[in-house]
Order: sequence, then structure tokens, then C-alpha cells
Amino acid sequence: MASEDKNRIMESFFNLARIPLRFTPLLPEAVFASVFISGIFDKHPRLKEKLKELDGKVFEFSAIDIGKRFYLTIEGSEAKVFPYFAGEPDVIMKGEAKTLFYLLLGKEDPDTVFFSRRLEINGDTAAAILLKNILASL
Repeated sequence: MASEDKNRIMESFFNLARIPLRFTPLLPEAVFASVFISGIFDKHPRLKEKLKELDGKVFEFSAIDIGKRFYLTIEGSEAKVFPYFAGEPDVIMKGEAKTLFYLLLGKEDPDTVFFSRRLEINGDTAAAILLKNILASL
């Protein structure tokens, strides 16, 4: 399948999924996201090792178009997703769900989405840059 066809399919998926995602409970979404993200890092052991440099860091991902957020925590070389976090996250990333999803897949360049203002980043800049570099290596 051509890259252009894959992009059209993904675009259609996000357009169709936007409304149901607004009403899906956070817990099943967080479980799915955790399994999905763990699977990505399990396929890239070298990058999984780099996660150790982010040990203890918490990243908030806010999907502004669907009004949802989740928290990515790094524990050793493991990335876990939670629907809630009681403290202050180290980094907050805000953007559309599609942009956040593509970032986590390594399909979107973090610098491009940041400088095009499709992604807003606040907090620990060093941690954000390290996560960006890990994602860009996918």
C-alpha cells in the first residue's frame, strides 16, 4: 500500500474516531494506550534503554480537540500510561489527538509540529527534548 494511501486511511480514521473518543471512558483508553506504547518500545530495545534517562518523569498529553488527556510515566526502562495523575507533570504537551498519536508512532517530526504551532510544550525542556529525540528515532 502506498504511503499516500496509508495517510488517507489514517486521516479518515481520525475524522471518524473523533466523536466516539470524546465519550469513551478514560480507563479503557489508558489501558489501550499503555499496551500500544509498550509495544512500540518493545520493538525498539535500544530506545527502551534510553527511557532510563527519563526515569521518574511524567508527561501529560492533552488532546485539545477531544477534551482528553493522559499521563505517560517513565519507570526505569518502562513507559506506562495512566488516565489521572495527582501531582504536577514534568512536561505538558497539547495538540490535536492525531498529532499526539503520530508523535508517539514516530510518524510526525516533533520539531515540525512544535514550530508549526500544532503542538504546545510546557515544563521541563530537557526532558521534553530527550523524549522528542527518542520518538524521532522510531
